Amino acid sequence: MGIINLKNGTNAKLFLFIQRSKCRLGLLPVNFPRPQHHLSGRGSSCRRGTSHTNAGEGTTHRDKSYTPPMKGLPPFEGGLGWVPSRKGKRAATAKTSSLAREEVRVGLFPVRGKAAFTLAEVLITLAIIGVVAALTLPTLIAKVNEKVDGNQKKVTKAKLIQGLNMLDLHGGINNTYSSTAEFAEELSKYMKITKICDGTNSAFSECIPYSEITYNNGTEDKTVEITKLNTANSLGLGTVTDEQEFMAPVAMVLADGTPMFLTYNKKCISDPDSIKSDNKKIHGCVDGLYDLNGSRMPNRVGKDLTAMNKASINIAEGPAVLATIAGYDIIKQADSSSTGQPPAKNCEDYLGNSKYPEITHCPYSGETDYWVGAVVTCRDMGGHLPTMTELADIAKAVYPRLSSVSAYQGYQSAASWDTTEVAKLGIDPSSVSGFILWSSEEYSSTSDGSRFRDFGSGGTYGTSDYRRYYDFPRFVCLADN
Repeated sequence: MGIINLKNGTNAKLFLFIQRSKCRLGLLPVNFPRPQHHLSGRGSSCRRGTSHTNAGEGTTHRDKSYTPPMKGLPPFEGGLGWVPSRKGKRAATAKTSSLAREEVRVGLFPVRGKAAFTLAEVLITLAIIGVVAALTLPTLIAKVNEKVDGNQKKVTKAKLIQGLNMLDLHGGINNTYSSTAEFAEELSKYMKITKICDGTNSAFSECIPYSEITYNNGTEDKTVEITKLNTANSLGLGTVTDEQEFMAPVAMVLADGTPMFLTYNKKCISDPDSIKSDNKKIHGCVDGLYDLNGSRMPNRVGKDLTAMNKASINIAEGPAVLATIAGYDIIKQADSSSTGQPPAKNCEDYLGNSKYPEITHCPYSGETDYWVGAVVTCRDMGGHLPTMTELADIAKAVYPRLSSVSAYQGYQSAASWDTTEVAKLGIDPSSVSGFILWSSEEYSSTSDGSRFRDFGSGGTYGTSDYRRYYDFPRFVCLADN
């Protein structure tokens, strides 16, 4: 027990009271008789009997539920001030209690213990919620995205089917089109297409909102630049049959922003069975890939990139780089031996094939054209014969003392060549005094010769041509950039 001074100047005693199994502090005026507390019980139980002598009446109360002070003021319930007791039991009687004449308005603790969480409990609960959210949210988000992509796939497929069937109904599905771009222009009359990019000069980037896509080649994930998807073969559609010959694809954008690659099968025919309201297959006259979510990741074939029919990614693995000279990767080195010339080919077997654009005319017949053999060898390896400009750059590396070398420049004298650079070309500099390399350029549309560059131990030139049936020029193949 202690004595404290209240705000109004009254001294008060500080007691520990026990009420309804609750132990609490209370205040009594200093002239109020001290209550007697009898605590009994075992363990944590709080059982007691309280004896209290009322100063006004001189009577003694023994009540297990008795809460001193009782007479004159209602029981204290917490907070600042006093509040009425339940149902007015043991109401205050001012005339019998000296406490009623005192101004005691101080509360220390609630009488009734109200349940509450501790800070530790709250933090533990929040931590559990966070762990559960971290475990479940990714799965939920993935399911939502999968549902959204599935709906977008149905919508895009329905638009393509409707547009192609309308084109078929109007007799335009199997017209003679010179390119996929021409077909796409006709298709745009029956479905909303906002942009068509034909793939020349890297134009795909104007329709496709990313620079590369991801695919799996059967063993591992690979990425490929969209500029390399400019042939039917790159979309896995290069096989030519009696019913199929797909042309170079275009990229285009639908009105809802869906980007896609589209290629046209010039051997397709009108298919009456495809013109049905419940048809779920895209017309066999086209194929390609379309993106379900635009520029958003993962830009992966089989995920957001979906095939119209059978399209896939078919990018041949690049050939091994044997050496690098003047910034060019060499995938086929020259051979200075007596059998190092390219194989002779029949020019007419390759004339007009878009895979070999260098061949524009055939001055000879039969297996007699060594220059064509060099062109075909490089193209089949996935590279190309160097141009005259590229050969000039190589010559500058071979002859470092020359200040400059131009493509069609006459003979330039040089004190010596760099044997290390010569060896990169596959030539043994100790066994030759010079060598000639074919270029990819024909001399003219009527000439029977093609251009070359002469490399001598004392100089170089590139102003002339050799007849294509000559077997002594050698060749190197450069990787396509």
